[in-house]
This record gives sequence, structure tokens and C-alpha cells, in this order.
Amino acid sequence: MGNINVLHLFPNVKIVLLSDDCLIFLLPKTHRHEIHIERLVEGPHCGLIPIGMPSTGTTATGLRWNLDNASMSYGGLISTSNIVEEDTVTITSDSDLIWTISLRN
Repeated sequence: MGNINVLHLFPNVKIVLLSDDCLIFLLPKTHRHEIHIERLVEGPHCGLIPIGMPSTGTTATGLRWNLDNASMSYGGLISTSNIVEEDTVTITSDSDLIWTISLRN
């Protein structure tokens, strides 16, 4: 959890958390994000998790279960078990989000 906290504390620094089976980075609410998926090494499992505050408007395309101005919060909807369907995933939100994606072995 300390590493996730670092992402939240330094939103202006591009920090990528990498393990053997996934990578994680922050999607600041101040941007529209286009994530280009490297299918040979990334996916298909992914997730979007609000950090710092609930989201009252998150939109995501390119996923099996796209989000259309969805509200997300702990205790409510959190998109932790989604699937990448397209080569580009586009995300906007009124809250900072954590993006997670599995890595292929």
C-alpha cells in the first residue's frame, strides 16, 4: 500500500509499479488518457480504481465492460476485473485513478 500512496502523493511524476505479473500507474484526473496496449506483453486483465476520493464520472472505452460516466468508490463499483478488448483504451475521470494491467508470461 505504501507504493500506491507514493503514486497518489506525486501525481505529476510518471511512476510505474512493475511486478512479475502486472504493472500499475496513476491516471491523474487532469488528463484524458489514451493507453496503447502492447498485446504481446500486456493484458488481457485490467482494472481501474479510484484513489483519494470517489469518482462521480469515469468514462472508459476499449474494454469488455466500458464505463459511461460511471460512479466508482470503495464499497461500490470498482472496475478491478475488466478485460482489454482494443489496442487503445481511453479514460477520463473526475477522480485520480489507478490503472492495473496484467503482464503475459
